[in-house]
Amino acid sequence: MIPIEKQTTSRRALAESAHRRRSARSRRRRQALIGLAAAGITTLTVVAVGMDRLLRPGAFPIKELRLEGEFVNLDPAMVQQIIVGEMGDNYFSLDLAHIEQVVEALPWAREARVRRSWPNGLTVTIAEQHPVARWGDGEWLNENAQIVRLGDDVVIDGLVSLSGPNTSAREVWHRYNEWAPMLRKVGLDVISIDVDDRFAWTLQISPTGASHATDVLLGSNDHERRVKRLIGSYSRLEEQMDTLLTMDLRYPNGMAITQGNIDEPNEVALNEVDQ
Repeated sequence: MIPIEKQTTSRRALAESAHRRRSARSRRRRQALIGLAAAGITTLTVVAVGMDRLLRPGAFPIKELRLEGEFVNLDPAMVQQIIVGEMGDNYFSLDLAHIEQVVEALPWAREARVRRSWPNGLTVTIAEQHPVARWGDGEWLNENAQIVRLGDDVVIDGLVSLSGPNTSAREVWHRYNEWAPMLRKVGLDVISIDVDDRFAWTLQISPTGASHATDVLLGSNDHERRVKRLIGSYSRLEEQMDTLLTMDLRYPNGMAITQGNIDEPNEVALNEVDQ
């Protein structure tokens, strides 16, 4: 049997040894953390200095500007001059999104994509607007039914004239593409579509090749049914088209027409007019 005093001394020695090991591990961890922190600070300092040199104005000038895309209505020299004025003098700090916005704000520019071309170039790809209809007074619709301004002096022949509240542009363009082929089959062209502030619709139609146009009042509802009624009735009105001023289709079971200089309709449906 080991005496109690010797057992106590042994436990103290073991405890002191464990304490020394814990202390040593703690010192090593602190030293490792200090080393990592010092390395991190050094790395950040190096990165900061490098970024400062990288982004310093004039450090990496852009030496080549390349324009790509179609240039039918846009002047490449003018576009290039505008881009040069916006791009700054550092390849790495160049704000690509800003240049895209500047180019897309130009009349006739629909979309711009800007990318860096290593090591010191810039490539700008531009898509022009393709107007498909006149919109209101001085504006146009592109193929996506977006309203665009192309300049006050722009003249494009052969496009339908559409107008209405700007929120209706997409629907008006959709209806034109739906109705125009239907009317063309019976020999009628859609010259214009107008939607007023109360969302009442008016078509202007003309026999293909004729100079005289007739206003067709569709009202604010039931448009598709009324256009079909126009198509179904056209054969009986074809010979009078060169004198018809208006065709009012807002009646539930018929239409009213105004011909020449006559103030009152020649034919009126029996029911009241719809709006």
